[in-house]
Amino acid sequence: MIRAIVVSIGVLLCSMTTLFAQYTTTGRLTGTVTDTQGEALPGISVMLKGASRGVATEVDGGYTLKNLKSGQYDIVISGVGFIRQEVRVSIIGGQVIQQNFTLQEDTQQLEEVVIQAESEGQVLRLSAKSVQVIETREVKLKSADLGEVLAQTEGVNVQRAGGLGSNTRFALNGLSDDQIRFFYDGIPLNFTPYSFGIANIPVNMIERVEIYKGVVPIEFGADALGGAVNLASPPVYDGLTGSASYQVGSFNTHRATANINYTNKQTGLFVVAGGFFDDTDNNYKIDVAVSETREDGSFTGRLKQETVRRFHDGYQAYGANLRVGIREKKWANELSLEGYYGDYDNEIQNSQAPGLIDEPSVGINQAVAGNPFGEVRFISFSKGGNLRHNVNLYENWELDLTAGYNYNERTSIDTSRNQYSWFGEIIREKIVPGEFGAADHLITISESAFARQQLTYTLSDKHALKLSVAPTYAYRTGDDLLIDGALDPALDDSYLFDLVTGLEYTAELLDKRFQNTTFVKNYHQSVRIESFAPNVEETLIDQRSVSNFGAGSGLRYDWSPRFSIKFSYEYAYRLPRQYEIFGDGLLIRENLELRPESSHNVNLQWSFSNRDVPKTEWQVQGNFFLRSIDDLIFLLISTGTGPLDLGAYENVWSATSQGLELSGRLKGLIPGLTLSGNTTYQQYLNTSDSGPFASFEGDRIPNTPYFFANGSAEYRLPDVLQQDDDLTFFWNTRFVQSFFIGWESAGLQQFKAEVPSQTVHSAGLTHRMNIKKVQSALTLEVQNLTNAKVFDLFGVQRPGRAFYIKSTVQF
Repeated sequence: MIRAIVVSIGVLLCSMTTLFAQYTTTGRLTGTVTDTQGEALPGISVMLKGASRGVATEVDGGYTLKNLKSGQYDIVISGVGFIRQEVRVSIIGGQVIQQNFTLQEDTQQLEEVVIQAESEGQVLRLSAKSVQVIETREVKLKSADLGEVLAQTEGVNVQRAGGLGSNTRFALNGLSDDQIRFFYDGIPLNFTPYSFGIANIPVNMIERVEIYKGVVPIEFGADALGGAVNLASPPVYDGLTGSASYQVGSFNTHRATANINYTNKQTGLFVVAGGFFDDTDNNYKIDVAVSETREDGSFTGRLKQETVRRFHDGYQAYGANLRVGIREKKWANELSLEGYYGDYDNEIQNSQAPGLIDEPSVGINQAVAGNPFGEVRFISFSKGGNLRHNVNLYENWELDLTAGYNYNERTSIDTSRNQYSWFGEIIREKIVPGEFGAADHLITISESAFARQQLTYTLSDKHALKLSVAPTYAYRTGDDLLIDGALDPALDDSYLFDLVTGLEYTAELLDKRFQNTTFVKNYHQSVRIESFAPNVEETLIDQRSVSNFGAGSGLRYDWSPRFSIKFSYEYAYRLPRQYEIFGDGLLIRENLELRPESSHNVNLQWSFSNRDVPKTEWQVQGNFFLRSIDDLIFLLISTGTGPLDLGAYENVWSATSQGLELSGRLKGLIPGLTLSGNTTYQQYLNTSDSGPFASFEGDRIPNTPYFFANGSAEYRLPDVLQQDDDLTFFWNTRFVQSFFIGWESAGLQQFKAEVPSQTVHSAGLTHRMNIKKVQSALTLEVQNLTNAKVFDLFGVQRPGRAFYIKSTVQF
């Protein structure tokens, strides 16, 4: 059935392509900008005179102005230090005009700073969208992974249950897990080779990170409750470009990435290929609480603290993608097909919540408790393909279509009867297998298909309408190899269909000082499960459907060139995921009556900067946010039902999250020095007045930091060893206030499990040099410089001091 849907989507796309191609009447102007020596000039502004449309040239000096109706245009080409040019060109229905420009240096204007065209990231910052953009141009040269980069952003908290590859909780303004949606170039992250956790994605595979807070644009076709994160890949330039990196460091860690892009400007053919490889032992030292033993090997019943190395926490992941397509044609701005594969192998050292003991009176100072695992493993692989097509239709119509298919197979192996000590020794053999508690060798198979169909009508250069239709279909089954016969619940066939439809209107007025975006969304979900039961000849079928409406709006107003404000609101829904509705086929039961979560999301942002003072740049910005959430989904544990029935997901509580974010940046006060910092304070509170959590009404949500801050300093020295090289020293600091692992009103203060306050520093230096069009960089970095004892998700100890070397080449 799912293959038939994929084929149908493909036929639909091809049919629409053929139909719309004949109506394409807009043309485009393309070319390169060079200096008098023939060298490419990046960052040059190419604008339509008298209009707000324009682009900046890419690294190779190339530019493209799209969607030009028939007629004559005055093109203005300008850049700092070059004489401004103005050229008239003619566009005739659907033609692609090649026009190259050569700029002469203007020595009298070298001190003038003129910015007429913005990057894609800057365009997003200046929109009415509640979005924060993180450029990775400099971060790519450092050894920090994406989780550490995101954790340095205000409003964002990334908690990890260990080192590289461990379970990660990404939280945005308090909301976390599936309440946030993740994308790669607008494609859901699980339809890419990076579906094994956002924190572990190599930074070198990303050009920028877009964090949408609470209010999610309709083009993502998402049912996100708390926001969305979009990872934008590096742009595809004309000719041959690419990059490669290799990193080695503590705990036998190795990370490698490679990208290569090729575009033939005459034919429009382009090829994009990339891959990554990660491998680490994660054998860092931790403090644990172990039982004292007598000389005869028996236990005394008392605990003592020991420092040990983790011995079963290895992680390995690799993946690759290949994309081939055509662009800048009359019948398609882009038509491409992509294939990908990703593989993940993770050893599990302990349960996600092993416990934390802090009893200085008996010599135990913040030590991990619980038994370690010695043989538990999670293995997964993912493969699939994506089809993209963007075309300009008749006059002001644009159609953007994306479709994809994914096959995912995940295996959890927990069959050992051995019980291990923290020293890696087998201390006894258990009667019942399974280190987690109940043994399993579970294979879960998922097949998914999605489509994103977006139609945009530009009424004028100030008004536009956009329609988005985003269906997603998922099928899941499985097999527990330890269970024989028809009693295996993992064999059930489950089907899930989501459809998110959105309509958006955008207006830009008052000479671009005011922008408004207003939208409505519909969320539809249908679920179906087919199960088999002993002594029943017919298949048992259970199904249901739900539909909800949401709406939102975003406003941006520039009071002056220095001061601007944004206000955004959305009433959003989050549809339940597969594992929440259908269970896991082992311990968690299905619940087809599970309702979507809903939330009122509000942001009030402001920004104050000195754009008109070039020598010393500074910016201060803030955001007040409010999330009022209902029908929150929670795993409700069963009582008295036996070891093989953990429970089911239920709509059991409500909550509010409100807080304040502040950030600032200062550059140029001292030549080469850049300072930045941010802080977040949030109150994520339980507001349930009925149900199992009513007795904790008014408490902070457990295991969630409520105050954290980041600071960084960077000092760059130019021309250190040769002309056009530089040496950069950098320092990062992160502080997290202590927080309770459980409910704050439960139990006595002195006996509550608490993650202590912690401050972590990292430092390093990067030497960068350019040889013609090739840039190379070498970075030496120390993470957790002071070797602080750091705890995170559920009190699991994180790695101590670690050293890394990273080499990067870009061309």
